[in-house]
Amino acid sequence: MGLFQMIGIGLAIALILIPIVRWFWKRFDMPSKFALEVLRRKEIEAEEAEMWAGIEAQVEAEETARREFEMKQKEKQERAGKSLDETQSADAWNKLGIDVPVQPVEREIAPPIVEQPEAEAMDLTLDNALKSNNPDEPDWELVQKMSKLDKPIEGIPRAPDLDRLSEEE
Repeated sequence: MGLFQMIGIGLAIALILIPIVRWFWKRFDMPSKFALEVLRRKEIEAEEAEMWAGIEAQVEAEETARREFEMKQKEKQERAGKSLDETQSADAWNKLGIDVPVQPVEREIAPPIVEQPEAEAMDLTLDNALKSNNPDEPDWELVQKMSKLDKPIEGIPRAPDLDRLSEEE
């Protein structure tokens, strides 16, 4: 066999084997069903991890904002609750140019409100509303004083006429 014959036979074998090898490559190079399931599961887990990281970041941001708000409220309460002692108060007034010593304001704590139960509970019905007691009589002294308000009183100067004053200006 000569050189050209060997090259020709090799070329023929290559032309036959190339499509066969390509077919085997395409057929058996694909991942198995198990490998595809593992890849799909990894993608789902990555998406879930990203989602949970976002939720945790949001919760952490809300918690930080709440803590900052609480700290600001606590600071406000501390600042509002402080009162100056006599020397600090006198120094502050002196810096403002006032020499009169002013006593610091003392905070009074209000007594707790205690609700007293009503002596008689009344059912709210239409019949009870129609049977209601007579309304309180009007305060006749107040009515008389109100009726005298339109008349001038001795010793009290008359109010200026605003319409005339606005015309003069």
